[in-house]
Amino acid sequence: MMYVLLTTAALLFAMQFLFNQQFRKFNGDGNDSTVIFAGYTHGISFLIMLVLSGFRLEFTWFSVLIAAIYAVVVLGYNYASLKSFATANLSVFSIYAMLGGMLLPLAYGVIFCNEKLNVFKIFCIILIGVATALSFEKSTTKGNNLKYYFGVFVLNGMVGVLSKIHQSDTSLAVDSKSFMATVNICVFVMCLAYQLIKNKKIAKVSLKSLGSIGGHAVCNGIGNLLCLIALVSLPASVQFPITTGGVMVFSTIISLIRKEKPSPQTLISTAIAFVSTVLMMF
Repeated sequence: MMYVLLTTAALLFAMQFLFNQQFRKFNGDGNDSTVIFAGYTHGISFLIMLVLSGFRLEFTWFSVLIAAIYAVVVLGYNYASLKSFATANLSVFSIYAMLGGMLLPLAYGVIFCNEKLNVFKIFCIILIGVATALSFEKSTTKGNNLKYYFGVFVLNGMVGVLSKIHQSDTSLAVDSKSFMATVNICVFVMCLAYQLIKNKKIAKVSLKSLGSIGGHAVCNGIGNLLCLIALVSLPASVQFPITTGGVMVFSTIISLIRKEKPSPQTLISTAIAFVSTVLMMF
């Protein structure tokens, strides 16, 4: 059942990138666009978590602290993501995002949570590394673009690390829905404050942009919730490599459907990622 949850989360995360990419086409990738996107997205996600929790949320100082840090990381990730889509197609972007989302939580789990590395995990890491090396394309490594890809790598990884930190302390942590609701309201408040201080008003969005925002909110909110639920039973060193490989595969499939024509290297790297994901389940 946990593997089904992770596979579903991987599909939702891949679709989330698609909505992110669409929003950039409508609104650009500046600071204001980042704040608008994050504010509306997490406002909607908060309402989703509120409904799923039956309008009963829990709060502890520990969860609020982790959620506030998580919110800052999310804002940075949204900005780096919008900037990255200036040159990267969906399949290439997902490789940078998911590699960070795999390696940082895996390292945290092994170093700080005493999670063990077996032969399958080590081989999986090697395969993901090979897949990433094959994904590099000249069109995506020019100028200052690499700093945004590096930002996506680190910040998406930190989301996984913070999630693991929260879920590991059962005495202080709230339930998964309450934690995600707290994260979402923190991001929303930060974005609202930014708009009111800078522009003295709350920005409006078009119906097309609202569709992209709503789609992203559903995919991101439910996907993260499924990952948090799985973290209670699965170690980070297992969960995040599975999610990584799944997102890479689903993102490439979506790119093919949208006729983005991923390069042969990207298709090979996706196949390798799929193999590594299967190995991680043993």
